[in-house]
Amino acid sequence: MTRPDGGLPGAGQGRLLGLMLLLCAANAAFWLPQLAQVLAGLAGSDPQPAFANRDLANYWLAGKLALAGDVTPLFRQETHQAALEAAFGLQGMEIRNWSYPPPFLFVAAPLGLMPYPAAYAVFLLASGGWFLWTVRSLVRNREGDGAGSGFGLVVVLLLPFLILQVIAGQNGFFFGAAFLQALLWRGSRPMAAGLMIALLTLKPQLGLLVPVLLLAERRFAVIAWAAIFAALLAGLSLLVFGPGIWRAFFTDTLPYQRFVASHWEGLFLTMIPTWFAALRALGIGADLALALHLALTLPLGLAALAALWRAPDDWTRARLVLAATFVLTPYAFNYDLGALLAMIAASLAAGRRTDGWTAAGGALVMALPLWTPLAGRPDVLLVMPPLVMSGLLGVLVLDVFRPGWSLAPGRKVMS
Repeated sequence: MTRPDGGLPGAGQGRLLGLMLLLCAANAAFWLPQLAQVLAGLAGSDPQPAFANRDLANYWLAGKLALAGDVTPLFRQETHQAALEAAFGLQGMEIRNWSYPPPFLFVAAPLGLMPYPAAYAVFLLASGGWFLWTVRSLVRNREGDGAGSGFGLVVVLLLPFLILQVIAGQNGFFFGAAFLQALLWRGSRPMAAGLMIALLTLKPQLGLLVPVLLLAERRFAVIAWAAIFAALLAGLSLLVFGPGIWRAFFTDTLPYQRFVASHWEGLFLTMIPTWFAALRALGIGADLALALHLALTLPLGLAALAALWRAPDDWTRARLVLAATFVLTPYAFNYDLGALLAMIAASLAAGRRTDGWTAAGGALVMALPLWTPLAGRPDVLLVMPPLVMSGLLGVLVLDVFRPGWSLAPGRKVMS
């Protein structure tokens, strides 16, 4: 049974939250010191190496270079690294590279107006505020206007993801909000939904299945607006920054990004919850790992595609597309999971099943941002993240063919 407000009953909620806490605590030796370093860095004015070595350093550097009028150093790893170390006045920083298409510079440019700690805080607060506002809209869509307590539970379920964004200084809030907003608006505001989808082209692996969803739902106006806005973003970046950076993006940035995916090793692989990354972390070469990834995921992807056409409502289709995206793509990080985790949290908060299996599965999914990376663990555990993601998609597919079997039922219209 559920509470009158639609949330999990006390026992089910306690099981879910308790298991989440245990999973997060199991890896606290990794993430707690990282969080402390970021908080200390935000409180200071002179970034120390531990705080400077965050992904947001890339965006801050991009903003400074954009405002200075020359962004060409960004797009080649060697010049990017030199510019990064010069900007911080530090030597021997962690190796970083720029991976975004030129329109992302419009997002990064305002950060160059501020010192690094202020840029870090402003970016997280602004993008995090947008993400939580969108999550509240999602919960209202799921539960109706009287969804205040449901939103509170969803935020608690999202705490591992929220903490990870603070630690990583990543753009998961930004792209998670854009993805959720596109899903919420696709039925009622095609122009606005198209703009959100155009923003996803700045991290294209996240929008891998969006065209399939829109075609399945015959949202041709959304497709048209997305194409228009994507072209406008590309054209505007061409006018503002010049054609040279687009050449550099295709000749330097993309080849180096392929090199990163196929040759880089270490901690970053254990932050990618895909079969490709898990197999690479186990020592399998990139080509074979990709072939095995496709062999493991394509059958489930085809089942998800069949479920997409059979799904009874917008909500169910959105969940399927989000889960399938992170199973099928070989390269997406734990900090990219925001939109999927928000939808799963909203489903759990409104769900009717509260047995141990649901609590365990929900905890594994919702706590994944903090129980990964599995650094220093037995190798056999490296397959746990993609196994959890594949299991989630399998449950959602089964829920279509056996209604009421798993998570909360859908809602007919997302608007």
